[in-house]
Amino acid sequence: MEEQGKIISTCDVDSNLALQMWTRGKTPRLSIFNKNKNSRKLIHIAWVEKRDRTLSINGKKPGESFSYVVKDFEPAIQKILTDYSAKTNFKIKFLKLVIDLEKALNRPEPVSSPSEFAMLSEEKRSSLWIADCSKDKNSGVFRAFFPVNNSEAALMNDEKLKITSISARGTEALMKTGVPEGLKRINPERWHNTVRVTAAAMILGFSYCGGDGTKTADYFWTAGEKPKNLNPNVTPMKVPEKKLSLHDPMLAKLGHKMSAFIRHFYYVDEVEISYSGDSEKEMHEAGFERSRRIDFNTGTIGDVPYRVTFYENHDEGITAFGCNPRMQTARHTGDMIIKIPTEIYKQALKNNTMGGAEDDFFTLTRLLWAKQYGEWYRNIKSYVKNFVGLIQQ
Repeated sequence: MEEQGKIISTCDVDSNLALQMWTRGKTPRLSIFNKNKNSRKLIHIAWVEKRDRTLSINGKKPGESFSYVVKDFEPAIQKILTDYSAKTNFKIKFLKLVIDLEKALNRPEPVSSPSEFAMLSEEKRSSLWIADCSKDKNSGVFRAFFPVNNSEAALMNDEKLKITSISARGTEALMKTGVPEGLKRINPERWHNTVRVTAAAMILGFSYCGGDGTKTADYFWTAGEKPKNLNPNVTPMKVPEKKLSLHDPMLAKLGHKMSAFIRHFYYVDEVEISYSGDSEKEMHEAGFERSRRIDFNTGTIGDVPYRVTFYENHDEGITAFGCNPRMQTARHTGDMIIKIPTEIYKQALKNNTMGGAEDDFFTLTRLLWAKQYGEWYRNIKSYVKNFVGLIQQ
């Protein structure tokens, strides 16, 4: 074990078990160390995301065992991750990724004609900023593609966000306006903390909001560096760095889920998700009326295709969606039910367009992704909050 890598930090859970962080230069691993047997098992830190997971280890005596629940490991995980961040080059990698992620998040998508607003591509609709040069390709204005509160709105005047040339409508020009930095100060939980928690999760080997990011995590540890020279006659090539994009498949949709959360930040807590053996029966008994159905392809709502039935409860002002998987999924049993106040859903439809047609398919997907990201973000945040420079409001 020590020849292949080394233990960086450790914390005793009790006299039988210790949790450790192990690395050999790439993405670290969580080491579950059974002190009774002097044995360890290496796993990705994403293992601790499922807090109701149980762990059993053997004791010293025959037939003796000890059981634990992951949620009870939180203090130990906080400690070993904090120690790990201080004893390795984590902070260098982390701060670079924070900057790259902020640039990716604030990358404006250009729109060069008025008619383009009616048919924005999914990539442009998923972005948080539009470089509106629809009247003149050499001038225009950066437009926020997300709802704002009064404090955020005060930052966004057309004079400050003016585009003066075709070469000044990209990310660097937007960042120079100071608006993205100002948003971080006004609402850090929306603009600052999300980026830092996400960057830490990406480097440490947590899931990419349910997606597998292990290969990508390894890339962030090796990008820009030369691998160890195993052959003295060959000069190793540096691992090339690539420009980070929220739309990059290597992020396993983490970028799109993050931007969806930020866009729907003020509504995400109104989205309610539950599960049912028969969503249609449950909706009918709860006073909902069925309106229509839409089929969702694999990779939108989940890992299989879904048939989604729209329901309305006019008395309570609730819109609901019964999501029936068309194949077996490992993510849940039965149907998934999504509920949201009707007025908020209507507002979300508007927030996802800039003059084009409202899109139920796109909006429902983004609301679900925003909810998934929010739950994932809060879970990861509790583990990394002590060392990633969060701002408390």
